[in-house]
This record gives sequence, C-alpha cells and structure tokens, in this order.
Amino acid sequence: MLAPRLIMMIGLSFDVEPDFPPYYNTNRGLEGLKKVCEILLKHKADATFFICADFLEKNPGLLDYVKKFEIACHGFRHIDLRKLGDMQLEGEILEAVEIFEEFGLTPRGFRAPYAGVDSRVLTVLSKYFEYDSSLLFYQKKPEDADIKEVPIYTGGKTFGINPKLFNRTLDFPIENKVYFIHPWEYGGLDFKLIESKRKKMKLLGYSQENYLKNLETILKEKPVRLSEMI
Repeated sequence: MLAPRLIMMIGLSFDVEPDFPPYYNTNRGLEGLKKVCEILLKHKADATFFICADFLEKNPGLLDYVKKFEIACHGFRHIDLRKLGDMQLEGEILEAVEIFEEFGLTPRGFRAPYAGVDSRVLTVLSKYFEYDSSLLFYQKKPEDADIKEVPIYTGGKTFGINPKLFNRTLDFPIENKVYFIHPWEYGGLDFKLIESKRKKMKLLGYSQENYLKNLETILKEKPVRLSEMI
C-alpha cells in the first residue's frame, strides 16, 4: 500500500519559447499555448507562464492568452546562461527585464533556459527577481545565492508517458511539486518532429494523446501559480 501523500501544493508552469529549442525554433507552438490556456480557464486552474523576452517581443499577441495567469521570465533568448561572460550575462538579463517593462510587466519569477543556473547566474538574478525556478528538487541551492528557489519536480516529456506511469509522480514523497510543460508539445508543431527527438520515450508509451490526459490529472489536483509557493 502506498504511503499517504505529503503534498502541500502542486505548481503548474509552462515555458513559453521558440519550438523545441535548439532544434526547430519556430513559433508554431503559439497554437498549443492558446489550447492550454483555454483548458486552464475551463477548469478554473492557475499556472505560471515563463516567457522568453525576445519571443514575447516577436509575438506580443501571446499576452492575450496568458493575461489571467502569472507571467514570469524565461530569459531574453533561449540560451544557456552559464556559458556567458559576466558582462554578457548581466546584459542578457537586463535586456529581458526591459522588454517586459515595455509591456507593462514586472515578473517576480525566473526560470533559466535549459534550467541552467549556477551560483554566478543566481547572483545576477537576485538583483531583478524575487524567486527562481530552475533547480531540480534534489539539487541544493548554492549558499551564496540570495534568491528564493521554487524547485522543479518533473514535466516536459514526462507528460507524454502512459497515464498509469505518470500518475505515480503524484505519490513521490516530497511536499511541493512543480510540474512544467511546453506549449509546443500541445499543438502547432508537428508531433512527429517531437517524437523524432524522443524515440526512447516510446518504451514508456509516449504519445500526443497522453499530454492532454496527464494535464487533466494535474488539473484535478488544483495547481497553483508558483508565486504562491514561496
């Protein structure tokens, strides 16, 4: 018999970015973004959308879809921040912040592209954001990082596996669980292109249909925006 769940809250988040970076980098996933927002509104569920600033600048209409949810920052470009020099890193974050400000937005949260952060990146982020959600739940935040951390639990391709397997993620004994998904996994981008990069996932029943089924499972758990978890 499974032990009682220790979950206090479930956070649901979406990384709004070019399609499947670095492979395709188109914007067809906007169709998926519209779809998931409609599903969330139908279920009266909340979520956080981490948006790449350059993607927002090129596709400002996406704000019409996400305006009722928490909007957070996913960097300026979808690149690994850890590979940048100090001045480049600061400039990348500042440019993202300025673009959000142009749209009248002041994001409280940040998630790094590829969830790539280290002590140096987190130090820069602490100047501009209240919390970060890039570290995985089993990673320890650097002691010198003066920013609140909302760790990632699982998501992305996990939402495409067999629902019976996916449901087991709810029983893992940690208190707070942050799930993440990409809108391009829900529409716009030809799913065969996604499958071609995730062939090993077929062993776990990976399919497009499972994305909707597993999202429905999470919505039944009454997910919250990530700022409620800090």
